Amino acid sequence: MSQTVTDVFKDVLKHTHKLGLFEMVKITGEATVTELETVDAEKTVIFKGKLKQPVTEFADSTVGLSRMGVLQGYLEFDDFIQNGDVKIVKQSRNGVDHPVEVSFESKEGTDAHYRFMLADVINQQLKSIKFKGAAFDVEFVPTPKNLKDMKYFNSVLGAYEANFSPKTENGNLYFYVGDGAADRTKILIAENIKGDIKRDWKWPLEVVLKILALGDNGVAKLCINDQGLLKIEVDSGIGEYTYLLPARS
Repeated sequence: MSQTVTDVFKDVLKHTHKLGLFEMVKITGEATVTELETVDAEKTVIFKGKLKQPVTEFADSTVGLSRMGVLQGYLEFDDFIQNGDVKIVKQSRNGVDHPVEVSFESKEGTDAHYRFMLADVINQQLKSIKFKGAAFDVEFVPTPKNLKDMKYFNSVLGAYEANFSPKTENGNLYFYVGDGAADRTKILIAENIKGDIKRDWKWPLEVVLKILALGDNGVAKLCINDQGLLKIEVDSGIGEYTYLLPARS
């Protein structure tokens, strides 16, 4: 599948900026791969991504996306996208060409420019995030019914209890919202699950729902381990994106 610069940026912003969690994104390119990473300010959601087709303009370069609302706005201007020209512009520094901005121009002559963060700046503000990998006890793809049920009970209880606790019982996976003598619910999420989650880990339901909703046009897989890590993998067709959420004990 061929992809344009517009396709790439729209997809990246959908999976980062539109979640309302991240302030910036680091893009690191090589000849054969383009990778992305970021983390929210409280370090509660770690994001790692890889584009299925590398963006050649990012080869051997690192840039940052900030002020992502500006880039989103340019990408939503029809005259730029439908009949205009969108391209990544490079400039020479110390004899080496580096990407510095995205240029937008309509057929009528309207233009706009979105500047990247320099490598030194993004590397200073967003340190490289190391993840050595982990084994997961439970892995499954939520169904539309799962998402509908989670959204419904989050609308009912979310103002009073923001977190949920996943637990397995007799081969079934349940999400518990609320506990003790307070208002609470137990939602059946999946049956015939392999693996066990027994410890009382908690994750923010609203955030997890936002990420899982990204799978509407692709695939979203939810993975949980009993050591307190939740992972969501989203395949958009353009990129493969991973979200890591350490538990709230």
